[in-house]
Amino acid sequence: MSGQRDTDAFAIALQPIHDAADRHVADRLLYRHHGEALEDPVAATARALATAIYELDEGKRLGTRELIIDLPGEWLERTDLLPSPARQVIIGLPRDLPPTPELLTTLEQLRERGYRLLVPASGLQGDGRELAPLADLIRLRHPDELDAGQLDAHRQRGARLLADDIRDAERLDRFRSLDCHYFDGRYLAEPAFYAARPRGRHGNRAAQLRLVNELYREDADLQRLFELLIQMPHLHVAILRRATSSLFGQDSRQTDLKRAMQVIGLNELRRLVMTLSLASEMPSSKLRVRLALIRAFMCRNLATPFRNIDPEDAFTTGLFSMMGPLLDEAQDALLEELPLTAAVSRALSGREGHLGALLTLCEEHERQVADGGATASADQLQQCYLDALDQTDALMSRL
Repeated sequence: MSGQRDTDAFAIALQPIHDAADRHVADRLLYRHHGEALEDPVAATARALATAIYELDEGKRLGTRELIIDLPGEWLERTDLLPSPARQVIIGLPRDLPPTPELLTTLEQLRERGYRLLVPASGLQGDGRELAPLADLIRLRHPDELDAGQLDAHRQRGARLLADDIRDAERLDRFRSLDCHYFDGRYLAEPAFYAARPRGRHGNRAAQLRLVNELYREDADLQRLFELLIQMPHLHVAILRRATSSLFGQDSRQTDLKRAMQVIGLNELRRLVMTLSLASEMPSSKLRVRLALIRAFMCRNLATPFRNIDPEDAFTTGLFSMMGPLLDEAQDALLEELPLTAAVSRALSGREGHLGALLTLCEEHERQVADGGATASADQLQQCYLDALDQTDALMSRL
């Protein structure tokens, strides 16, 4: 039991960032893990992002403020997990990051996607000068870290300055004299700490498979679903909350689980259960499930104009195309356990039929987005993708 407590002892903090007018305009994400078993940098960062983006109560969320994330070098190999919207995220690069051609290409692609880069002033020396054209912000840990000529050169490129390690009023005044745009330091405001929710599966693996199996049967048995869900408190409560949301126009609070299931309907029940179940599987799963939902919604959006394609079948195809990686299991073996329709199964196994064509189209578009080749345009494919982003964010923000 003590090992479990150590694993769960994970906290994040949001350090307020102020502008020159002392307005709270951004937050810097800080995180730490307590206990003997330290997580790897990728997993720790994923868990911090999941907590900050998806778990904080509405009153504690960022709102319209920007989020500064200091990423370890390993994370730059997993850029598919970065949160959105990109315009709200500033990526802090570590010191002594070798500016390899591969890294420079990755950073250019991130900027094309709308992310901004924060580079420490010390990282712009020597070979690090190659990072200068990509630096949207420069972190100064001391007012004299860069000379006047270097500061002018960076300003002419459009880079802004972030003052860090503000220890007293004198140093704050010196930073202000440099026309810094951001000010980061406990001298201005204490960070707000939040404990991450305990990790782990809600219910055992066998029960989860039975639930998913029943959810995706063509003749899903409401009574059987009720019997499974009533034993899973976190899902029970989530369904009740969902049924009483404004989306379903319910004036009174719903306390009957079976009635709540009828109110939201089978398709909404599938999305809610799958999202919450997958999000509890591993540290990065809340971010991974977001990618799966984006693909699922995009498949459904693409299917909508076609009368011969069921939009819900398209949604299922997109979601289950990532089910193996989400659960860290072999995709083929997992799909054999689930009662998917023949059309969905053919689409997943061989990209066959109309559903397979939609899935292939989504995957190709995702690769274009990851490579920085997709731009905001009015074409139907891109619009379906943008709508999928909005639908995913709306769904996850309500869970």
